[in-house]
Amino acid sequence: MIEFKLSSYPNGNIIYQNTYADNFNCDGDIGEQEIELRLENTLVQFKQQWFNGIHINMVEIEPNKQANFIFESSYPHIGFLFCLSGTINYCLNDQEYSFLSLFKQEQNINAGTVSSITFNVTEKTRCIYIQLSETYFEKIAGRKYENHAFKPTHAPISPETGLILKHLIGNTHQGRVKRLFLEARVFELIIIYINQKQEKRGISLKQEDVNKIMLAKQLVEQDLQKPSSLIELSRKAGINDYKLKKGFKELTGHTVFGYLYKIRMEKAHYFLSKEKRTVNEVAFLVGYKNAQHFIVAFKKQYHILPGSLNRN
Repeated sequence: MIEFKLSSYPNGNIIYQNTYADNFNCDGDIGEQEIELRLENTLVQFKQQWFNGIHINMVEIEPNKQANFIFESSYPHIGFLFCLSGTINYCLNDQEYSFLSLFKQEQNINAGTVSSITFNVTEKTRCIYIQLSETYFEKIAGRKYENHAFKPTHAPISPETGLILKHLIGNTHQGRVKRLFLEARVFELIIIYINQKQEKRGISLKQEDVNKIMLAKQLVEQDLQKPSSLIELSRKAGINDYKLKKGFKELTGHTVFGYLYKIRMEKAHYFLSKEKRTVNEVAFLVGYKNAQHFIVAFKKQYHILPGSLNRN
């Protein structure tokens, strides 16, 4: 049997628990369940679908303040995590030293077995988490699964992948046809992932390098007001600047400073639209010394003036 458990973190109070047959097998064509959990400060809704090596979970979390959780599975799996809106701060398998952030329209594909995810959200967030058994992944990939065979991929959701996710969410099929439809979409996601890996011609990255680049990514997110130069960032992360420059692009889809710009704009949008802060204050918080330069950058990104968002 496979057991799933969602608990509050760090106190460990169980919020939701369920069991499934081995390899996510089910008696009928497809297993389905919709859950709504009204917690003290958070609304959690998720829709589950599972069958023959695949578990699909569409999740929406709406917190009044920061909400912290830990998801645990008794069945190590391969995880495809897609953030559709909001932000997820998370770490895999209790590796609290390597907390990562997944922003709107970003994905993390971890082709190494996952047994737990510790995460928190501070705003309304929607995501899709697809879990594949090792047996299923090996069957589709056409090779024996090995932890070192594939590197984790943290990158923007491509238009092609985005369309597949929309089909997953919006399908209206029933029974056997629904199962075939969902499996075909999962199959397409795996093909995209494998093709992306085969098309990469960048430098070879060891897992140690990946961890250091993810640390650099965290440092970029934390140092919006006084960002480090590439040389300073590489020194702090313990990796040479060439590997950081090439590897950062490979893992995130952005240059280091392209990613800094992206995070600045997304944080600014949140401060303006959710917290209703002033334009000058937000410009300072995201690292712009000149508010006019911030206004120009924000308008270029979102095609609106930042002041239009902080009005009640």
